Amino acid sequence: MYASLIEHVGTGKMIRLDRRLSGEPSLHGYLLGLGPELGLIHCFDDFEPDGYTLFRLEDVLAHERGAHEEHWDRMLVGEGLLGGLRLPFEVDLRGFSAALRSIQAHHADVIIECEDEGDDDGDFYLGRLLEVGEENVLLHYVDALGRWDESPTMIPGERITKVQFDTPYLRRFMRYTARFPTH
Repeated sequence: MYASLIEHVGTGKMIRLDRRLSGEPSLHGYLLGLGPELGLIHCFDDFEPDGYTLFRLEDVLAHERGAHEEHWDRMLVGEGLLGGLRLPFEVDLRGFSAALRSIQAHHADVIIECEDEGDDDGDFYLGRLLEVGEENVLLHYVDALGRWDESPTMIPGERITKVQFDTPYLRRFMRYTARFPTH
């Protein structure tokens, strides 16, 4: 998949990625980077920039760039919505640990998903990165009512299938969480 995706990196042209995981089977946006294991895409939800998503290459079944994506390019350019195609920092795409360490200083609040094939739910973690190790990620989780868990959650790196950062959903949700525990 790497060889067929690399030609789309940094082109400023929208693509659609079809994934084998049912939680979010397709991603629409602009491919910003590609590593041996991960890709970074600036996603769009209709006319709204929807932040950044790190995804595993092994989950990508196919990609498409056709008349639909070309039409959306014209509209998004016309509306001036492509400013997010230039991240002000570099994301290391050698794996989730490297990627999370490189974004942590800029965006400590993330959404981490551990999707299971055939399971629409999977595990969804919204919270603040505390530590990123080679094998595990320590995240302080925020529940659906904006309350911080009493203790951080350890997420095995091998289970992570997708990470989102700097999304409108995440920014808005975090504005209404309780004060971050400092104990």
